[in-house]
Amino acid sequence: MIKSKVLTDSAWKDVLSKNKAVKDNGLLKSLAEIKKLGENDHDDAQQILDQIQKLVAQLKKSKEIAAAPAVGKFLVELSGAADIAVRDVAKAKADAAKTAEAKAQAEKRAKSEAAKKTDDDDEEEDAESPELLTSKLKPLLRQVAKGERMHALLAKSGKQVVVMLSRKPIPPARRKMLADQLGGGSTKYYPGHCHLEAGTTTFVLKAEVAGMSKLVKAALLEQTGLRLNKVKCRGEDGDDADEDEDEMPPSAAAGADGEPGDGADDGSGEGDDRAPDSVPGVDVKAPAQELEKAPQMWQGTRELLQTNIDALKKAIQAQVAGEGGDLVDEIQGQLEKLDRIMGRLDKRLTNSLTHAVEAQEPALRRKALQESKGILAEYIRYVGSEPLIAHLDSNPFGVKTELKATLSKSLTQLARTIG
Repeated sequence: MIKSKVLTDSAWKDVLSKNKAVKDNGLLKSLAEIKKLGENDHDDAQQILDQIQKLVAQLKKSKEIAAAPAVGKFLVELSGAADIAVRDVAKAKADAAKTAEAKAQAEKRAKSEAAKKTDDDDEEEDAESPELLTSKLKPLLRQVAKGERMHALLAKSGKQVVVMLSRKPIPPARRKMLADQLGGGSTKYYPGHCHLEAGTTTFVLKAEVAGMSKLVKAALLEQTGLRLNKVKCRGEDGDDADEDEDEMPPSAAAGADGEPGDGADDGSGEGDDRAPDSVPGVDVKAPAQELEKAPQMWQGTRELLQTNIDALKKAIQAQVAGEGGDLVDEIQGQLEKLDRIMGRLDKRLTNSLTHAVEAQEPALRRKALQESKGILAEYIRYVGSEPLIAHLDSNPFGVKTELKATLSKSLTQLARTIG
C-alpha cells in the first residue's frame, strides 16, 4: 500500500548504523509494520503513519539529532514522505468506500430487476388465474403508489366494475376473465393505463369515464381490501375527467346483492369490521398535518449538515496536528470558511414555517407561507451555485458528508409541502 523508499525500516537502520550516537525510539518497529500492510488495510495504515509522525517529532527535539545534521535531514524527508502517505491512504480509503458503495448499489439494482422479472414470469405463468384480480392486484397498486405506470383494463356491467392491472400490455383474451368475474351480462370494457398524478391514483382510459371513479374505488376495495384515498378516471386528452376525493361511502363497499361486501377482509377469513389496508403513498395527509412537520424537518436537516461538517473538520485537524504552528493556523483559517454554508442555510426558514403553522388567520398564514417560499427559493439557488458543497462531498479524508444529497431531498420535500 505504501511504496515510499524513505518509509522503510532498512533506510532508518542504515542511518542509525552511520550515526551510533542516535538511539532508536521505536521508529524502527513502526516502519517495519508498513511491510505487513495489505492493499485494503487503510485504517491500520493511518494508525501506523500517525505513530511514525509522533516518533519523528520526538526525535527532532533530541540533542543527539541536533548534533547530527545528516540524521536531521533524513527525518525531515521521512516526515514529508509520511505526510504524502497520509493523503494517499485517505484517498485510497475514500475510493474503496465509493467502489464498495457502487458495488452494493449495483447488486441492489440486480436483485430488484431479478425480482421484477420473477414477478413478470409469475404473471405470465398465472395468465388465467383469478388471483390476478385479487391478491396479485394488491402489489401492483402499491407499485403505482410508488410512481410506476401500469397497463389497465376495466370492465363494467351495470353499477359493477372489475379492475385488472399489468406491467405488460393486457391481451384481449383477458376480457373473458373480467366478464366471468362480473357474472356475465352486457359488459363494456375500458382499456388504458394507471399511474400516480399529484398523489391521486389515476386511470387514463380510452372510453367515457363519467361516474367511474367511485365505482373503481369500490371495486378495488372489494377486490383487494385496499382503501385508496383518491381515485380519478380521465380520458386520454385530459379534458374528460371524473374524480372522487371523498371518503368511501358505506354503500360503496356493498356486494352486487346489496349485502355488505368483504372489502375489509384482509384474507384471514374472519370477515370482521377492521379498517382495510392502505396503499403506501396514496393515503395523502391533509396539508396542515404536513406543514406542522416542516419546521422540524428543516431544523433536523441543519443539525445533520452541521454534524457532518464538524466531522470533516475534526478529520482534517487530526491530519495536521503534528505540523508547525503556522500551518495549523492556516488550515484553521481555511476550515472557518466551511461555516459559510450554515450561515447561508440559516434558521430563517424554520422561523417562517413556524409562523405559518401557528397563524390562526388564513391571511397571516398565506403571508408566512409566501415568505417561506421566497426563502426556500433562495436556498435552492444557493445550493445549485455553491461549489464548496460538492468539494466537501468528494473530500479525501474518508468522511461521508453527503451535503448535496441531504439538501436536495430536504428542499424538494419542503417545496412539495408548501406548494
